[in-house]
Parts: sequence; structure tokens; C-alpha cells
Amino acid sequence: MWDADVAIIACSHRAGGNSDAAAELLELAVREAGATAKIVPLRDYEVLPCLACRACAGDRLSRCVLARKDQAEELFAVLVRAPVVVFASPIYFYGVPSRCKTWVDRSQRFWEARRKGDAWIMELRDRPAYACLVAGQPSGQKLFEGARFTLKYFLVNFGLTLSEPLGLRGMDAAGDLASHPDAVRLVRELGRDAALMALRGRNGA
Repeated sequence: MWDADVAIIACSHRAGGNSDAAAELLELAVREAGATAKIVPLRDYEVLPCLACRACAGDRLSRCVLARKDQAEELFAVLVRAPVVVFASPIYFYGVPSRCKTWVDRSQRFWEARRKGDAWIMELRDRPAYACLVAGQPSGQKLFEGARFTLKYFLVNFGLTLSEPLGLRGMDAAGDLASHPDAVRLVRELGRDAALMALRGRNGA
């Protein structure tokens, strides 16, 4: 059962890095703004790769044959229920880390359900989503584009609309984020914005 206003999906394979620091700053900012938040570390969940078997396409409820074999559905339930979702992810080779991408691929059943117009997915309400993308690489015009497009078209199947992500460059060694006051400020502002959207939704605005 999801009981927080904002879900913060921490995508790093490594604990204690800069994207984890961003997740903690986001959580703090959300709470300071008067909303509730919970961090969901993807590394703590087992997610098996999609089999590309297309069983979900033929199933009446678009179910996945792997649903009871791992924890992907627990993670999907967060996206279905959370009023606001924020991703805090490092950039690996211009994209999201492999476990996150594996989870994205496993969402094929949600794409199939939306394509078929299944009532249970068409009834999901529209909600906002945000992302803080943290890269060790200091340059690259399209450094965040791969992750942005992946997250955008992943989340749309859950009724989540991704705002323009916050991209942070040159954050490689542990502690780099904390040593950049401007970056810390931007992350906290993102958390505040997510909280305000959640509170607005809670109050029916």
C-alpha cells in the first residue's frame, strides 16, 4: 500500500553516490514543503528481463508471465498509486542504469493494456513526474536525452507526464553534489516543486 505524496525512485546500483544524495535532498525538500515522501531504491528489488514473449498482448488483462517471479509489479504499483513521482538517476552511457532499463522494458504489459484500451489502465488519473539526472561527464550536448526519452515514454503508460528533467554534470566522485551549492539548491527546488504539486492534488486544486 503506497502512503506517501511523493515517490522518489533511486536508480543507482551503488549506494551513497551522487544520485542517492540527490534522492535524499529531494526527500528533505518535499518534507520541508509540507508533503510526505518515500525513497524507493531500485537496487533493493529483483527485476527479471522481459522475455519478449508477447503473452501480455494476448492476455485479457495484459498480465506478464513473470509477475510472480520477481518484484517488478511491486515497483509498478508505486507508479500506479503515487500522486507524484520523481526519478533520481545517474547517467550510464547516455541512458539510465541497466536495472532501471530492465524495469522499463518489463512495462510492456502496460503499453499493451493502453493500446488495447483496457479499462483498468485507461482509468488512471493524470499525474506529474520529475527527474534529477546526475552525470559524471561534464560535457555532451545530448548527455541527458537518452534518459529523458526513456523515462518520458515509460511513464506515459502510467498516466505520468514527465517535466523537463534537471540535469547535473560533472558529478563523478562521491560527495561532488554536496560540494556544489548551486546544484544542491536546484535539487531542493525540484523537491519543493514536486511537493507543491502533490499538495495541490491532495487539496483538489
